[in-house]
Amino acid sequence: MSPKGIAPADRIPRNSPARRAAFAALAAAAALGAAACGEVPTGTLNTRAGYSVASDEVPVSICPSEGGHRFEGDEGLLRGAHFALRVECVASFDEVPADFQLEYLIGEDHPITVPPPPGYEFTLVQFAPEPGVEAPYAVDDLTELSGKLVIGSEEWEFAGTAPVAGAAYLAVVEKDAPVTLEMTDSERTQTMDLRARTREGLVQALYNGSTDTVTTDVVENSVDGYTSTGSYEYWFDDWVYSTEFTLTREVYQPGEGWVAENDGAVLALQFGWLQSGSGLEWNIDPEEALAVADANGALTAASVEHTDEEWGDGIWRTYFLEYAVPADSLVFTLTFHPEGPVEWPEEGISMPITGDKTHELTASFE
Repeated sequence: MSPKGIAPADRIPRNSPARRAAFAALAAAAALGAAACGEVPTGTLNTRAGYSVASDEVPVSICPSEGGHRFEGDEGLLRGAHFALRVECVASFDEVPADFQLEYLIGEDHPITVPPPPGYEFTLVQFAPEPGVEAPYAVDDLTELSGKLVIGSEEWEFAGTAPVAGAAYLAVVEKDAPVTLEMTDSERTQTMDLRARTREGLVQALYNGSTDTVTTDVVENSVDGYTSTGSYEYWFDDWVYSTEFTLTREVYQPGEGWVAENDGAVLALQFGWLQSGSGLEWNIDPEEALAVADANGALTAASVEHTDEEWGDGIWRTYFLEYAVPADSLVFTLTFHPEGPVEWPEEGISMPITGDKTHELTASFE
């Protein structure tokens, strides 16, 4: 039985002596089976050093639920901008335990009845059939994604994709040989030592909290304005404002690439404001009207921009603010207090307001 690869993964060719040994073993087994009229088991799996088999069509978990082979929690999780996978289990053995469902990988007609050579063992790696996570962004023509799984002297490479959910890999390698996984997404590499169950190079914000968009409750209020100049009085009643705040935590943006270091994230916030109407203008400074804080204290905006669009006889202005935050910062407090004055440009009048209010909001990515 020759090694079976996983498209589009490519198994790196090994040296020809191993291939010749595998072929010779199969030929010898066939010849003995014919001469002995079936007394020697036929269809047994090749157990020579360097043998490997893999499949991306395994519908179940091969490893049993007990025995310590499975990865707990997120210790088997790797996530990038364009991939998300979870290692289900890693196991090494000389003889296949009865509670492993290896027939889903090698077939029922190919039992393992011969142990590996002295100093060698079977090592199995399976990725979770249901990883429970999704990549934030889909792979497109501009995506640079690659990976490599190493089991001792055996390697499988992945180009433009990650290992398929449920995919299983079995190899005959030296005892305690290294088992590692490496994924590179847009020039950022994350690695996992599957024996030590350690991970390095993690884009930490992808492992903390959600990547969903969070929208706060709507804040509403009504204010009045008044001033006098000489014998003239100027006022307005009931300027009603209503807005909500939309927030995202990002480390990667399509077309721009990574926007934060591995230990950080960008908190992006936007909200709308009725800047003018009926000849009046209420201009606010978003950094003064809005205070944002996390568990470590007040945040300072790294960038502030806005766009305008016509809204009846006025302007609806949308503000965009960005803050650099730690990767594990998940809960944010927003304090919004828009202050006057309101301007009447045509008359050159500035009117202080009354009825202004402070709004307290919380946005959580937990």
